[in-house]
Amino acid sequence: MARDRASAMQSIASLLPKLDDPDPDIRFMQLNDLAAILSTQSSEQLRSDTHAAARVIDRIIKALTDSNGEVQNQALKCVGPLARRTPNDYIAPYFDKITELTARKELDASVPLTALRVVVGSLPNPLTSANERDIKEAFAAISRVLIPRLVGRVLLANEKRPPPDLSPGLLQQQKDKSYSADAVDVAIEVVHCYGSSLRNEELAALGATLFHTISDSQANGVVKKRALAGVSAIVPYYKTAQLTELVEFIAAQVEDPDTSINHRRYLISGVGSLARAIPTRIGAYLNVLAPFVLNVLSQEEMDAAREDSGDEVEVDPEVEELREATLVTLDSLLASCPGEMQRHLDGTLSAALRYLKYDPNVVDVEDDEEMSGTQDAQSDDGDTEPFGDDDDEYDGLDDDDAFGDVEDTSWKVRRSAAKVLLTLIAISTTADQEGLIAKLAPPLLSRLSKEREDSVRLEIISATTALMHKTASMPRTHRDEAVNGSTTTPMSNKRKRRDSNISNRDVDLQGLVHSRASPPFVPPSPPVGAQADLANLIPRIISATVKLWKKASIALKQAAILMLKAVAESRNGALADHLQQLEDPFADALTSSGGSGSTNASGSTATAASLQIETLALVSTITETNPSTVLMPFVIALISPVTSLVSDRNYKVSQAALSTMEQFAKALSPPRLPATNQDHAIHIEKLYSVTLGPVNNVNADLEVRHRAIQVFGVLVSRTSGTKLLSLDARSKALGVLDDRLKNETTRREAAQAIGLVAEAATTSDNVGISWVQEVSVELANQLRKADRSLRAASLEALQFLALNPVTASQYGTDTIQNIQTQLMPVIRADDLNLLTPALVVLAKIIPTNAEVLVNPPVVEALCKLSQAHLEGPPLKAYLLVIKMIGEQGLGTPLMTGLLAVGTNGDTHTLGRAIGTLMVHGGNNLGVSVDAFIGEVQNKDDNSACLALTVLGEIGLRMGAQSPFDMKIFYKSLSAKSDKVRLSAAIALGSASSSDIKQYLPAVLRGVSSGSDQEYLHLHSLKEILQHTENSASSIMPYTQDMWTVVFAVAAKEDNQAVGAECLGRVVLLDPAKYLQELHQALDGQEASQRGTVISAFRFTLSNSSSSLNQALTRSIVPLLKKMLSDSDIGNRRLAVTTLTAALQNKPEFILPDLDQLLPVVLADTHIKKELIKTVRIGPFTHQEDAGLDLRKSAFAALYTLMETPRALPFLTFSSFFDRIVDGVADDHDIRTLCNLMLSRLSDLDAEETKRRLPTLAESFRKVLDQKPKENAVKQEIERINEANSSVIRMSLELGQKFPSANNASVDSDLAAWRNYFEFMQKEFAGTVKQITTGNDA
Repeated sequence: MARDRASAMQSIASLLPKLDDPDPDIRFMQLNDLAAILSTQSSEQLRSDTHAAARVIDRIIKALTDSNGEVQNQALKCVGPLARRTPNDYIAPYFDKITELTARKELDASVPLTALRVVVGSLPNPLTSANERDIKEAFAAISRVLIPRLVGRVLLANEKRPPPDLSPGLLQQQKDKSYSADAVDVAIEVVHCYGSSLRNEELAALGATLFHTISDSQANGVVKKRALAGVSAIVPYYKTAQLTELVEFIAAQVEDPDTSINHRRYLISGVGSLARAIPTRIGAYLNVLAPFVLNVLSQEEMDAAREDSGDEVEVDPEVEELREATLVTLDSLLASCPGEMQRHLDGTLSAALRYLKYDPNVVDVEDDEEMSGTQDAQSDDGDTEPFGDDDDEYDGLDDDDAFGDVEDTSWKVRRSAAKVLLTLIAISTTADQEGLIAKLAPPLLSRLSKEREDSVRLEIISATTALMHKTASMPRTHRDEAVNGSTTTPMSNKRKRRDSNISNRDVDLQGLVHSRASPPFVPPSPPVGAQADLANLIPRIISATVKLWKKASIALKQAAILMLKAVAESRNGALADHLQQLEDPFADALTSSGGSGSTNASGSTATAASLQIETLALVSTITETNPSTVLMPFVIALISPVTSLVSDRNYKVSQAALSTMEQFAKALSPPRLPATNQDHAIHIEKLYSVTLGPVNNVNADLEVRHRAIQVFGVLVSRTSGTKLLSLDARSKALGVLDDRLKNETTRREAAQAIGLVAEAATTSDNVGISWVQEVSVELANQLRKADRSLRAASLEALQFLALNPVTASQYGTDTIQNIQTQLMPVIRADDLNLLTPALVVLAKIIPTNAEVLVNPPVVEALCKLSQAHLEGPPLKAYLLVIKMIGEQGLGTPLMTGLLAVGTNGDTHTLGRAIGTLMVHGGNNLGVSVDAFIGEVQNKDDNSACLALTVLGEIGLRMGAQSPFDMKIFYKSLSAKSDKVRLSAAIALGSASSSDIKQYLPAVLRGVSSGSDQEYLHLHSLKEILQHTENSASSIMPYTQDMWTVVFAVAAKEDNQAVGAECLGRVVLLDPAKYLQELHQALDGQEASQRGTVISAFRFTLSNSSSSLNQALTRSIVPLLKKMLSDSDIGNRRLAVTTLTAALQNKPEFILPDLDQLLPVVLADTHIKKELIKTVRIGPFTHQEDAGLDLRKSAFAALYTLMETPRALPFLTFSSFFDRIVDGVADDHDIRTLCNLMLSRLSDLDAEETKRRLPTLAESFRKVLDQKPKENAVKQEIERINEANSSVIRMSLELGQKFPSANNASVDSDLAAWRNYFEFMQKEFAGTVKQITTGNDA
């Protein structure tokens, strides 16, 4: 290392003389070599060699004055590396020499000013991990030399000598009357790097100088904009008094009648900069700032400006620039301080609407008449007409050239007003939304019809679309539909599972077999409230869309399509009366091609392909949300343009076209279309032939083929039992699916399609024996593959083939044996999701040839399963197989095997299996009930527990025919072993559930006895309540007794969990009554009692019965509000988790009143110092945070909201950002949730995320600045490394999404993020590399 340093110093010494060479190329090359050497670690020796450092500084300063521009630029590249190698004592002289260059007239001042900015950014500063002493020395030089040169005076004068005259300062007006934007950039760099170190005097002086620049009329626009950026950089470091003084100064300047229009514009823009820079602090000053901002946009100001300009004079451009800047500032205030701006919303709304229609070059004519469509009502509904060919004598009024002789910039004002409305819609609360559509939709649509400028139209459509989404997300008036199991909004892509028709017919299969077929169409209900307002506006929306379509750009068309999609999603059948008007625009969009891409309002590029994809998505939504009787003309008219896109070269377009064809197939077939005819068959045949193309085309994109196979399966299954598809076509389709099943690239999709066909197959479909057997064997063979999704799809298809009598009847012995052989490896407890369908298949094929199938491998597999703890659907399917074997009279070998497992098996699983086999296996099993009765007295606890479980299952299944007395269970309740007593209690409950009237009273007496068996009888009651599916009527007379008894004992600590579940199950029996009881119980004095009530309520939320939903409609929000306001912190945590469960299971009841619940949850995410206690253990102390669990639950609730698509329109993202910024530096679990939410927010609200990057950088730095102590243990080091990795991973993701933010020159407001990002990449290069290469743990 010493040799390298010596070599570097020698190289530097040899390069310096050559910098005086007359040849500029030589000078350039020497500077290039010098920059390379200074950038290496070996040049560090320069910091200790002051003589050499001085020589290098002099040479670089001289090179900055070189007459050759390329040499100057190369010298600038040396300035930064040299600053990092400059001795601390030479930093001040370095600044002195560079600043002296600014006075040389023959030298462009931008060169030394750029050098100053580079030096400031290269010196050690608090944003880097440099030595603290070096940072202090560097800042001392900046404070002593650079800042006085910037402001033109010495701020910290030396009393021993008078301060020198430094005027004019670099930020001040120069002798040639100009201001320098480069000097402002130097000041910004100083603040970004050393803002936390600047003294109050320095901050005040820099701020005052920058504001003076803004105020000076001789400063040009570029300098003023940079000065505004400088103010934004400074204000985060202002004290409250300084910020107050600044706000008062701005207010006084704006309200001063002598202030020029141009100056007012920059002052108001400064308010917007403040809002973006310090959103959490500026809200306190809105009572001062908002009024004068709104005053600029008032009607009085508009009238005064109109009078000043006169009728014959054009509007002053400065006035329009002022209005545009004011609207931009208003938008920033709304986005940054949504809560504080609530009191100013009326004025904001009035101002935005006023300037939305501001068009001084056109006479404003108010016309509120209904705008009708342009399509001929007699148009043939089967054909679309060429769009936009009609002659219109007023077409010229819509041309952009119609006003070409007027220098019109008013469109910028209207565009800004539309953006304000968009932000206002985004931040509106539920209370605001009720009348929002009535206030905003008419003026938006009216302006859309009159507007000439595309950019304004795009913003208007974006605002209208957001308004539609808000209206669609207000389900308050649709709760009755939700109670009855339906909703007026279209089905989401993530549908809830529904039992298939097969499982509805067979009680044993309920909950085990779920249908993959589409849910039935939900007819629309009459709209009321905001939905009714929207329904009344739909004709105007359609008319405006059709009118602008003629000469609209691709971006405008795509925006209009998205607006219509929002309308279609608002409720089922929303566009039913207007489909004929939309046929021609849709056909035009689907057939559009070529054309250069353009940018829409959201900033994304719109192309012909993206327009086609969005149009196809809209057509799919319309088809899915309207009845087939209404859809027929619409579907028939669009079949041709949609099918033509299946072969499009863009695979995304092809996929979208196939998805639309799937919806067409569903609309043209039962059950959506009850009566079919030959006309429908013609269209189905066309869909069939078009879909068959990519299915068989080996050259087609693989994703397109997969989608085509899915559509193909839907076509074949939906036409089962009808004449929509000929038998020849169906036979060919089955053969194609068989071929695709054998192909490695398409077998999973083919298996899924075969499952659809098997579920719907009927006797009239002519499904051949050979096909059933061949695909069954092939599906069984797929179970050996490593691809889990393939195995799951194959099992599901086999399940439907086995459950459907039409296909199951065609199984042969060899086929069944083959299926059984391939099922064996799947019948294991390590994958319960695959185990359930495998057991269902086995249960259904056993009766076909039981003697062959019930063989030693099957018995062995079932016995192994008894050693695993099963519950829910897997256990039910397992017992179904046991039952089937017993009913076939072949239970003896299985019983032998189960008994051999004995106490090695899981008591619950094995006991229920033996009990099931005892009931259904006959009398030749080799064991009797008496044997298990005797085994209850066994001294081995495991044997006794197993015997009790067996007897409990026998009692459950046999009921009154049970061959033993219930006293056996009561006797075991007094056993010495806790394990035996608990097993006896559960067995007692199972057996008692078969005869409620006889046994339940005794159990209730045991619960209320006050003895030590109280807890055991509570478990028995829980077991009885678990088996009430078929005995609800018999248990209803006892609900009040159960409620009273359980409520009296549930508050005890040991009984709380079981008691809460029992109370929850009682509520489900009579929700209307007992939800009210829960509400009253929340007023109890005991915290434990209230906690039990909260847990009981949470238990009910997973139930979906209509009676519960009806009772929850009016009670769920008051219940949650009361729970969330509980004084006990543990109960509040339970309440927050209950809210999370409600959001997951009952969002339709929570979201309309979310604004009543969310503030409480947000408040619980704050760290509360009063809950943090310092605990001393011996010589050590550590802090315990009693509020940590509550914060974790609160952040988990916020994450659930973010992951609930229906909740997004109800959220104000700015409040989420505030909590995420704080949560990043909190506990590891909270940080993980915050990172997940931040990733989601960066997609949902990219603009707000980008604006928050500087504050996020501060939080990320807090995490990365944590260093392990010297004596830290391994776990502590790992915790810190894990925290660093999570923050760095999130930072890199944000860096990829916002690449411009990584460079401060693009947006100075984001320079803090750039500095952090560079720091992270430099100081954590190893971790960054691991993450980017995918090698992080």
